[in-house]
Amino acid sequence: MDWTVVTDNAGLFVSATLNTVAIAATTIVLSVLLAVPLALMRDARSPPLRVAGAVYSWSTRAMPTLSLLFLAYYGLPQLGIYLDPLPAAIAGLTISAAGYNMEYIRAALKAVPAGQYEACRALGIPFGLALRRLILPQAMRILLPPLSSNLTLLLKGSALASLVAVNELTGQAMALISDTYRPIEILTVVGLVYLALNGVLVGVQKAVERHYRLPA
Repeated sequence: MDWTVVTDNAGLFVSATLNTVAIAATTIVLSVLLAVPLALMRDARSPPLRVAGAVYSWSTRAMPTLSLLFLAYYGLPQLGIYLDPLPAAIAGLTISAAGYNMEYIRAALKAVPAGQYEACRALGIPFGLALRRLILPQAMRILLPPLSSNLTLLLKGSALASLVAVNELTGQAMALISDTYRPIEILTVVGLVYLALNGVLVGVQKAVERHYRLPA
């Protein structure tokens, strides 16, 4: 094996890794922020809101993530909306991930005893404050395991961005392989980078679990 292919192209690996981190981090944050109101819509008192939330959940989980990326990159220009490759990839991944995250959040919120909600209403606590200070901290105990697993899948799924011309880690690796014909060395490095990035996610998950005093 010839590892000089890695050292000679270290700059390309670093640049592609930074793009992967940017895609994954942005998508994780946006998908969670989008999922919270969508989860509340699923159980809203207003029938139109409930239907809209249900349609979003069903459609985004039924459609392949890759088709959403293609829709954002190739479809939106037909409507006069032009996105560069990176924003298009983030938009497609965010829309897809939010459909799953909203169901995890909804299930966690429904698992909080109904008496907690009734007590908040009886004390006159505003819904937003009750959600932030009382309900969500309890729901986090149920939410963290499935949500963390989905965020890990989302990190690996960022490799799909290479199919809409984003220079992320997997796409850069395939380009180097086609130029150098050294797949073992290149893919070994890519695998180690993904392991390290997932290790960071696991570390964050453990820190949050300790904060909410979840059992190990």
